[in-house]
Amino acid sequence: MSSISLHIWLLFPLLLWASICDLKTKQIPNVIPLAIFLVGLLHFSPLFSIFGLLCTGIPYWIGAIGSDGKIGGGDIKLMAACGFVFGPLYGTLQSLSGLGFVLIFATAIALRHGFHIAKYTALPLAPFLSAGGVVVVILAHLTK
Repeated sequence: MSSISLHIWLLFPLLLWASICDLKTKQIPNVIPLAIFLVGLLHFSPLFSIFGLLCTGIPYWIGAIGSDGKIGGGDIKLMAACGFVFGPLYGTLQSLSGLGFVLIFATAIALRHGFHIAKYTALPLAPFLSAGGVVVVILAHLTK
């Protein structure tokens, strides 16, 4: 089994776990980003991994500061850990894909229930960011 497929088998259950926790409790336990970070150590490349962590984690940290708590610490740690695994390019693509999914979902809520309702609807990010991770893995394998 290649290290890439090993990463997938280890990463997908962790992303699913993060999604379920975020949906049920609106929190992501610290152990999940830590476990994802450890998956990144399987193919650790210092510059690649640390730059990926910073490229994906810092925007969420800045967003959390400016959003009055609408972006939680779990989302920041989840994306930083995923950036550590995926690197800067695929970590950013995961983030953009996941946020695109959130935008589509929020638009559907707005069209169905009105924009005023959608504006005040709290959505857990982890399921969407996890779906972005799946998209990234598929893209990475298609571009090999």
